[in-house]
Amino acid sequence: MDTMANTRKTSHSVLNRYFPIADAVAALFKPHVEVVIHDLTRHQIAYIVNAFSKRRVGDSSAGERFDEAVLEQDVIGPYRKVNRDGHNLRSITATLRDDQARPIAMMCINFDVSVLESIGEQLASLAFLPSSLEPHAPFFHDNWRQALERAVGEFETRHGMAASLMDPRTRRQLIGELDAAGLLSVRNSPPVVAKRLGISRASLYSYLKNIRGS
Repeated sequence: MDTMANTRKTSHSVLNRYFPIADAVAALFKPHVEVVIHDLTRHQIAYIVNAFSKRRVGDSSAGERFDEAVLEQDVIGPYRKVNRDGHNLRSITATLRDDQARPIAMMCINFDVSVLESIGEQLASLAFLPSSLEPHAPFFHDNWRQALERAVGEFETRHGMAASLMDPRTRRQLIGELDAAGLLSVRNSPPVVAKRLGISRASLYSYLKNIRGS
């Protein structure tokens, strides 16, 4: 019990060094960016700046927890989320570590892109542009990466989470859609797709074998 208490005390003191960074990022992009530091040892918010999500220090971080495999990455994202008010967010997370390189916290930077979306819609209206240019245009070998990003991005938006954070069932659905669209039939595409989804090539091939077999 004493060891656990000491670990929590140490991690909390180490987190203090990151608070000015959170303040600086939030100040630069205020009021459109919220910065949250989630304490992994206490599973609660240790610090928050420009809290447009209406969360406070001490609130539970249960809904923001990543598994250990994801926390091996220093930077997670960018990925899409939806705020409580329905606004779309473009988010990125940095894994914060102690002096022994153990993950102790996550710094999540949430960018509210609703203003940019509104501006884009107004410009499109003024220019008589359709809401989405050629949404079903066929892809070729020189632009399949754009088609991949669009397909994965739209799926992430529908499900409100990054591809790397999806459970196996949801990820299988995504890979099935990519395969049906022909994005996994392009030469040398599997390594790129696997990297975009945050999984290994072996895992991707396993999903494909299961999908195509059924």
